[in-house]
Amino acid sequence: MAPGEDDPRRARRSKRIGLLSVSLGTAGLGGAWQTAATAVSAPLGVSDGLFVISGLVWLVLLAEYVRHGGARWSNLLNDLRHPGQGFALAYVPIIGMLFTAHFSRFSIDAARWAYAVFAVVTAVIAARLLAHWLTGTLSSAPLHPGYLLPVSSGPFIASIAATTLRLPEVADGAFAVGLLYWLAFGTVILSSLVASTLPAPARPTLAVFGIPPTVGGLAWMAAHPGPVDAIGDGFAGLVAFTLLIIVFLLPHLRQQAFGTGLWIYSFPVAATTNFVIRWVHGADVPADRSIAWAVLGAASLTFVGLAVATAVHALTSRPRSQPKP
Repeated sequence: MAPGEDDPRRARRSKRIGLLSVSLGTAGLGGAWQTAATAVSAPLGVSDGLFVISGLVWLVLLAEYVRHGGARWSNLLNDLRHPGQGFALAYVPIIGMLFTAHFSRFSIDAARWAYAVFAVVTAVIAARLLAHWLTGTLSSAPLHPGYLLPVSSGPFIASIAATTLRLPEVADGAFAVGLLYWLAFGTVILSSLVASTLPAPARPTLAVFGIPPTVGGLAWMAAHPGPVDAIGDGFAGLVAFTLLIIVFLLPHLRQQAFGTGLWIYSFPVAATTNFVIRWVHGADVPADRSIAWAVLGAASLTFVGLAVATAVHALTSRPRSQPKP
């Protein structure tokens, strides 16, 4: 194959992996409904349905990635090393962990084995990315919060899943990894953003700053059930302040036209919704049920609007066939 001939296939693989944000966001909303099932007696079937949709999207996009050369080891390594999109490969095992943890009630032993596979893959991707980045390969690429997904958010999500699977030691270890690299790498990224301007195409990743405190807080509260303690309240403060920052960033995040890239906002919205429901329930906030239903309804309507807009965009952007002469 001639040099550069595989570039179109790499672009297709990158697009498929990027679209996994649809699956991750849907699983995140499923997690919020699952929390609401305990907190406000929401129907668990809604959560199951969302996870099934997430799993189907995950399977289709993963199959498409493999079909366009993702099964080749050399292509996988090249995609992982990509300075702008390499982090997105972590979507694959992270979604797998969420899915297996949710349906673990049907067979916890099978879920533990599946979780072990996805957790190891998550760790390998994060370690490989960190080792690659520590060689100075990111010096020519702008740092953005998307890099926090594999090295910080992934371990926090692994901790949540481990708690669900009744693996407390694993949950504690994953939480420690997520906390360390959130503080370390988050500081590096924040310093880079303060010192330089993020290119417009990468600006939506600024919303990802809201993920580590929310999933970190969820991991802590999942491992420490009951009334919210001081650390849970501390995470609530971090979530609230980070949301305030994102509100002021909204004018810079606005896109000129609709695109599927807007799904990158879906998981931060879902994770924040999940956190708010769990926190107001555990902190015994007045009118906690009303607050929980309000934020859950708002997040669900946002997802419905995003799904409808995506379907319309797909139909209107489909190339029309030329009439025969």
